[in-house]
Amino acid sequence: MSNIKHSVSIVGAGISGIMCALTLARSQTCKGWSINVYEQKSRVGGRAHTTFINDQFLDLGAGRFCSQIHVNVYDLVKSLNLEYETFPFTQLKTSQPIQKELKQLLDNLKPLIAEHRNDSFSDFLSTYLGPSKASDVIMALGYDSLSLPIISPSIAYDIIEKHPETQGFSENVGYQWFNLKEGFSALTQALYEQALLLGVNFHFDQELIAIEHSTDSHNLILEDQLGQRQTLSDGYKIVTLPPSRMQQLDGEFPKRWTNYSYGSSPLFKGFFFYTDSWWQGLGLTDHVVITRNPIRKLYFKDNKYVFFYTDGENALYWQDMYNQGEQHYLQAVRNFIADALHQSPESIPVAHSHIHKFWTHGVEFSKECCPEHPFYLTLGDDSVISLSDAYTHHCGWMEGGVLAGRHTAEAIISKQKATNHEPEKEVAYT
Repeated sequence: MSNIKHSVSIVGAGISGIMCALTLARSQTCKGWSINVYEQKSRVGGRAHTTFINDQFLDLGAGRFCSQIHVNVYDLVKSLNLEYETFPFTQLKTSQPIQKELKQLLDNLKPLIAEHRNDSFSDFLSTYLGPSKASDVIMALGYDSLSLPIISPSIAYDIIEKHPETQGFSENVGYQWFNLKEGFSALTQALYEQALLLGVNFHFDQELIAIEHSTDSHNLILEDQLGQRQTLSDGYKIVTLPPSRMQQLDGEFPKRWTNYSYGSSPLFKGFFFYTDSWWQGLGLTDHVVITRNPIRKLYFKDNKYVFFYTDGENALYWQDMYNQGEQHYLQAVRNFIADALHQSPESIPVAHSHIHKFWTHGVEFSKECCPEHPFYLTLGDDSVISLSDAYTHHCGWMEGGVLAGRHTAEAIISKQKATNHEPEKEVAYT
């Protein structure tokens, strides 16, 4: 990061973009700087998307956090006095026989990971358990992305240990999980309001359509809803978009930027509301069932609603199912819920309302899963900076966005202090 720069343009008003802007705005070193955030949508939050239906706040995107794993998110929630509650879905209702032995099985295999760093998790399991039992293990864990060739054993164990539904099969059993009573959008909204108070300027309905390459620098081209364009060429230019979007903007991404490579997995969430909380009579309240059918993970939230959450091929399956028609989709859901609970379809009531969300690139990650991966990437002349939760060990989580945004801002502040010959320690201003 070279040259003295007194303006910052940030593309993306998700958690990482807001945290980057807020960290810069709080810095004494950057006092008086022009800090502008450009967002394609008409709201802040990015993939933290909360909706309100049937008197319930529902997170269609990010939806939970762990006080032991996501310490920065937890600290922010506490400092902002946001209301939160227990996310109860660490209580797995055993439905597959192998789930009873899964923890011991995974514990026994974990020391062997280092010998298989270049293998897929599926091949790793097959080596020691055979293909059939390996498939049973992945089915019992509920995450279809675990079967992808790009998922190594180390990435797979990271997924298992960092999700509430599967932490019981790891050393993280007993970790506490929470969700915000008004959804994760309450967090991004609160941070957005703080940034406004500190003079950060937000510009909505502004889409980044190109990264323009010139002889001595790189510019960002934005377009509004009327087709009017503007070029960002001065100061620090920060792009807080995931790798899949970066690849659309720059055909040479990630090769032009880094030696790392990236993958992604689609996600699908479906929520269902009923006249009666019929699942209570089955002893399913606040429990999750992991099933072999395409619903995969089925949750029963208090006396409020039922939802399911799938990834990988089954996320694509449900998106295709919905595209065939709403009634077709609802009947399929009803049939698979019945199958998961070993009930007849007629015993499962018809939902009176529902909502769903499909994410083509729901979770993005570095294939190398390397602790040395930087929190941000830069082009050769440092004129454009790319940051993403996908570059962190908390890819796909709000924690990763907080870390990426904060560390990128701190790197800019550190560079500027060195240029200004300031002492390393500084006092933030409010």
